[in-house]
Amino acid sequence: MHIKELIPFKFNPKKKFHSGLIHILNLFKSRFILSSLFIVFTFLTNCSSSERFTSDEKYFKEEFKTTSNFLRVLLDEKPASTNLVIRSKVFLYSEKEKVAEINNGNNIIFSITSDRINAKLGRKNFYGKYFQLVPADGEIIVYNGKSFKGSLRIVGFGKYIDIINFVDLENYLKGVITKEMPSGEGFENFEALKAFAISARTYAIAKRNNSNIFFDIYADTRDQVYGGHTGEDLISARAVDETNNIILYYNGEPAKVYYHSTCGGVSEDVRNVFPQVNADYLISVKDGTDPYCNISPRFEWKEEYSANDIVKKLLNAGLINDNSYKLTDIEILSKFESGRVNDLKITLIGNDGLREIHIYGNEIRSVLRTPNKNRTLWSTLFSIERKSNGNIILNGRGYGHGVGLCQWGAIGRSQKGIGYEEILEHYYPGTELGRIND
Repeated sequence: MHIKELIPFKFNPKKKFHSGLIHILNLFKSRFILSSLFIVFTFLTNCSSSERFTSDEKYFKEEFKTTSNFLRVLLDEKPASTNLVIRSKVFLYSEKEKVAEINNGNNIIFSITSDRINAKLGRKNFYGKYFQLVPADGEIIVYNGKSFKGSLRIVGFGKYIDIINFVDLENYLKGVITKEMPSGEGFENFEALKAFAISARTYAIAKRNNSNIFFDIYADTRDQVYGGHTGEDLISARAVDETNNIILYYNGEPAKVYYHSTCGGVSEDVRNVFPQVNADYLISVKDGTDPYCNISPRFEWKEEYSANDIVKKLLNAGLINDNSYKLTDIEILSKFESGRVNDLKITLIGNDGLREIHIYGNEIRSVLRTPNKNRTLWSTLFSIERKSNGNIILNGRGYGHGVGLCQWGAIGRSQKGIGYEEILEHYYPGTELGRIND
C-alpha cells in the first residue's frame, strides 16, 4: 500500500463521515506561539449533539467555520459550578478578550448563569459565552493532574460545565497511542504503532466532520482514550511524526475506521456488529494460519458462570423482571462465518412456565458480563461447556467486537518485520493511504 499524494481533503463542517467505536476511529499539527493560538481559538468552539444554550447555537457554528488542524476533546463534565485550581501559569480569555493572568496555585470558580458562564477570580467576576485558558508559555497547561498541549475551553451545557482541550491533531494522537496500544521493547511494535496512528487519525477526522457545536470527541472509551501530554512517550510520538497527516481513504473519502484488541484468529464483517454501517473494506479476514494475535493475553480465555449468575445477568440487563427464574438450558443456535455467536438462546422456567430469551451478536457481550469483575465479555467467539455441577463455561478467543484492525495482530506482524502499509492493507483491504491537506 503506497501513500496516495493526489487526494485533496478539505474540511467540510456540513459533511458527515460516520466512524465507530472501538469502542474505536481520528487530528493535528505543528506548534503555535501564543499569538497564533489566540487567533486560532478565536475561530474555534465546542460541540455536542444536545441543545445547550440554543440562543448561541448559530454563534458557535459560525465560529467553527475553519480548516484549522485542531480537535476539540471533551476532558470533563462538571456540575453547574466548579472550582479549578490552576497548576500552571495561564492567560484567561473571555471569548476573544484576554481578561486576566492567573498564576500557579490560584483558584478560579466557573458557574452557569442564565445563558452565560461566570468566571470568578478572587473578587473579580467575568462573563462570557465561553472562557479559554491559554498556557502562558505557549506549550503546556495542567488540569486534573495531567498536562495538556493547546488550551482549555470552558463552556456551559445545561446544568453542566464542559472542560474541552483544544489541541493540534498530531499532539492529540501522541496522547492516545500509549493509552490504546503497548509500545513494546525498543522498536519491535513500531510498525504496528504507525498503523494504529493512521487508524486513530482517520477516526478523529471522522469525528470532527460530524460538526457538533461544542466538542468533537470524548477522551475515554466512548471514542479513544486520551492522556494528553502526560500520556506521550518517545516511541509512540515518533510513530505519529513518521505518519504525519496520513489517513485511510476509500473511493476518495476518509474511511470509516474500527479497531479492537484481539481478533482471536479471524476478524468480523462490520455488518454483523454494526449493521447500519456499509463499508466493503470492513470484512472478515483471517489473521494467518498461525494467528499473529496469538501473543495477546486474551487470545484464549475461559469464564465460568453458575446458573444463578446467568439469571442475574439477564435481570441486570432488563431481559427478565425478577430473579425467581431457574436456568434450564443455554445453547448457541447460529454462528457467523467467523465462528462468532450470532444467536444465543437461554431457556428459563418460572411461575409463568418456560421462557426463551434470544441474545444476538455483540449484544451478548454486554449481557453476559464476566462473573468476577463484571466486565464486558471478552468476545463472542466462544463455545459452551456444561459442568456436572450445573455451571456453564464459555471457552473463548479474542477481545473486542472483532471489526477492522486487530491491535495484537498488528503487533505480531510488526514483530515479524511486516510494515505498516501491509498491516493496514490486510485489515482494511481496498483502502488507500492519503494525506490531509494542511
